[in-house]
Amino acid sequence: MRSEEFGIRNNGENGVTPHSKGFTLLEVMVAVAILGMVLVSLLGLKNRSVQDVMVAERITTATLLAKRVMTETLLSRKLLPLDEEGEFEEEEFKDYRWKKSISPTPLLTILEVRVAVVWQEGERQEMVELVSYE
Repeated sequence: MRSEEFGIRNNGENGVTPHSKGFTLLEVMVAVAILGMVLVSLLGLKNRSVQDVMVAERITTATLLAKRVMTETLLSRKLLPLDEEGEFEEEEFKDYRWKKSISPTPLLTILEVRVAVVWQEGERQEMVELVSYE
């Protein structure tokens, strides 16, 4: 097809010159490089957001497990000073351990009940801790 068929003349009348028919190789390479950098950044953000969701899920699970141990402790009404630790029986919570401490406070009739749930997150140990005064 010739450009005259579309009403385009290459004589410079409409701003179209023989040298402005398309992009140069350099322009295409720069555009592809920019697109590549943007895509790499977006993939990095996606991976980071997946990691953040996994960490939030583990913190939420640990908090709910700590609430469960705290509730069981407070409902038992056997609040004597002690330090205990253990593991959760359920297979899905095998990565979590709990620590419970009941200790006196300066107020004679009040005890501090402290429950911590710990788990390993990569190379570091993470912890959620709840405290109640009874």
